[in-house]
Amino acid sequence: MTRQRLKDIASLARKKGRVAHGQFLVEGVRSVEAAVAAGAPLVEVLVSHEAAEADRVAALADRAAAPVHRLPARDLDRVGDARTSQGVVAVASSVVRSALGGTGGAVLALDGVQDPGNVGALVRTAAWFGVDAVVADEKTADFETPKAVRASMGGLWDLALVRLPALAPALDALAADGHALWGADLGGTSVSEWAPGSRAVLVLGSEAHGLSADVAGRLRERGGTVHVPGRAGRGGVESLNVGVAAGVLLARWRG
Repeated sequence: MTRQRLKDIASLARKKGRVAHGQFLVEGVRSVEAAVAAGAPLVEVLVSHEAAEADRVAALADRAAAPVHRLPARDLDRVGDARTSQGVVAVASSVVRSALGGTGGAVLALDGVQDPGNVGALVRTAAWFGVDAVVADEKTADFETPKAVRASMGGLWDLALVRLPALAPALDALAADGHALWGADLGGTSVSEWAPGSRAVLVLGSEAHGLSADVAGRLRERGGTVHVPGRAGRGGVESLNVGVAAGVLLARWRG
């Protein structure tokens, strides 16, 4: 493990580095275990000398189908993005596609969801409910940021991840392929009356701005909207967190 390679790995915490190398970071024992169990495209695994003494980490290193490098904790601390390092970091080849291809029947689409923690949680929730693909536009946070990867808790290995310049053309293509189009919006059908069918797309927008104009227009023309009703008479809370809303909607659709 050369100093230059450590520098290259550290650069994966930033988008420019991920694009340049076509790789991203997977941090923490649980996340790396999930990657190994899923047969993820790991390039290498870095383990601190201290962490390598733990039975769980030693077993993980034995199972990894990638080179394992043991190095001082101070060097590993320069690589990872997490505030508290667990002494285990893996490097994986990018798994994000740039074309729809065969996305399957159930698709979750993200329209300008900018918080990487929310994006990772949405991937985790989508994987739990058996969604086939998560599609995002360029305004949505990168699926492979360290924070999003940690929040996904291994969900990114269980479905297709697609990143496109804009969602509207993708929705047109999915509708032409027989998908029903639905978006989460406060003015939509109550979730209790919602029955999207097995071949459908659910679009979630930004918490601050909601669905973009192009996407909302597609839903008016060839789809519909759905919302999760709350208790009336309370004015402090305007809406649900996007991750919580997704959990309720996906449980109704896919549970």
